[in-house]
Amino acid sequence: MIGNLRTRLGIYIPQTTPDEFGGVETTWILYGAAWAHIKPNTATERAENGRAAITKTYLVTIRWQRDFPERARLLCDERTLRVLTASDPDLRRERLHLICEEEEQ
Repeated sequence: MIGNLRTRLGIYIPQTTPDEFGGVETTWILYGAAWAHIKPNTATERAENGRAAITKTYLVTIRWQRDFPERARLLCDERTLRVLTASDPDLRRERLHLICEEEEQ
C-alpha cells in the first residue's frame, strides 16, 4: 500500500467567522498533509443552464487517521477535491478511502 501513496496533498478544513451583515464568511485553513493515491472514479454529465456540465469523482486513499475532519477539502496541484465520504474499507485502521468530487474553479 505504501508504495502507491505517491501524491502529496493538503487537507483543509472550514473556519467560519461572522461578517458585518449578520452572515458568516468561510475560509479554508490547512489541517494537515498526507501522501495519497488518487484514482478517477466516475464522470457524469448533466445539463446546467443549457450547457453540459461534467462532475468528476475520485477515490483517494490515504493512511488511516483517527480524527479525519467531517468536512474537508483536498488540494492537489491545481485540483480542489471536496470530500463526500470517508471510510475504513476493511476496519483494520490502515487506510482511509475518501470519495471526492472535483470542485470547479
